[in-house]
Amino acid sequence: MTKYRIDVYIVDDHTMFNEGLTEALNRSAMIHVSRCFTTLADCRAALEQRQPDVLLLDISMPDGDGMAFCQWVTSAYPKVRIVAVTIHDEYSIIRRMLDAGVHGYVLKSAPVEELAKAVCAVWRGQNYVCPQAADILREGSAKTVSLTSAEQRILRLICDGKTNPQIAELLQLSTETVRWYRKRLMAKCGVSNTASLVMLAMQEKLV
Repeated sequence: MTKYRIDVYIVDDHTMFNEGLTEALNRSAMIHVSRCFTTLADCRAALEQRQPDVLLLDISMPDGDGMAFCQWVTSAYPKVRIVAVTIHDEYSIIRRMLDAGVHGYVLKSAPVEELAKAVCAVWRGQNYVCPQAADILREGSAKTVSLTSAEQRILRLICDGKTNPQIAELLQLSTETVRWYRKRLMAKCGVSNTASLVMLAMQEKLV
C-alpha cells in the first residue's frame, strides 16, 4: 500500500535554495515538494488552481509583503498550512507572523530535519516553532513584563473584555488616552491586535 505523502509548495526568490530544499525534503518518505515559486504572484496563480497541504513561505519576497500574502492564503484557503522559512530572527517579526496566521516558523539556519519535522507537525494540525525562534519569543515576552502600574491596570481591564470608552470611564481618563495606552501595550508586547495581546498577557502572566 502506497503511503500518502504531504504535498508541499515552496515560495522563495532564490532558485538554488528552492532546488536544494526540494531535493533534501523529497528524501523524506512523508514529504513531496511538488512545486516551487520565486514570486508571490506565481504562487497566488497556482493556488487558485490547486492547493498543497503545506506552503513553505519566505517572508521577504521581491514582489510583495510575505505577511500580507500569508493573511490572504489563510483567508482564501484555510486548509493550507503555512510554515514561514526565513532568516528573520527578530522577536517582533516572529510574533507578527504568528499573528498573521502562520502555523510554523523555522529559521533558515535550522537543519533540514527541523524543517521536515515542522512540515509533519503542521500537517497534523499542530503549530511548530523551531527551538531558536521559541527562545527568541520567550526572551521577547519576558521583556514585556516591564509595565508601568497604569499599563498593568489597563491591560487587566482589556483582558476583562472592556472597551476603550468603558476603561476611560472606570479610570477617569479620556478615550483617546486609553486608545494610546492600548497601542503602546501592543507595541511593547510585539503584537498587532487585541486578541494576541490578551493571549500573550495570559500566557506570560502579565496580569
